[in-house]
Amino acid sequence: MKLHITARIYPSEDPEKVKKAVLNLTDSKDDVKLEIMQDLIKVEAGELTLKKLLQTIKDKDMTYLMLRLLNEGKKGDKFFLMLNKQAAFVNHVVMCDDPQESPLGPITIEFDSEAIKYIISSIRNER
Repeated sequence: MKLHITARIYPSEDPEKVKKAVLNLTDSKDDVKLEIMQDLIKVEAGELTLKKLLQTIKDKDMTYLMLRLLNEGKKGDKFFLMLNKQAAFVNHVVMCDDPQESPLGPITIEFDSEAIKYIISSIRNER
C-alpha cells in the first residue's frame, strides 16, 4: 500500500519548511522515500503513515468529510486528498475542498487502491 504526497515549493517559501510540513504527515517509523526538486517535494510512504493519518482524522471526527473529499477527488482509479500546507507545518491535519483554501497551495495525497480498501475497512470496523 502506497501514499504519494506532493507539495509545490513557491519562490516565497523556505523549502525546509515545506519539507517539514510534508514530513509531519508521515509516521517516523515508516519507510519514507523523499525526493526534493527545484519547486516540488515528493514523498512515497506506506501503511504506517496511512494509519497515522487515518487515526488523526478519526480523532478529529472528520471521517465522513474525508470520504466525501476522497470521492470528489477521484480521478479514474486514483483518489486524492488535499491538506492545508500551513496547518501541516504545525502538525495539524486540515482538509481542503479547493486548492484556494490553502494560500500557499495544498499538500496533495494520492492513495492507491490498497490504501482505499484499508480506509473503507477501517471505517466499517469502527461502527
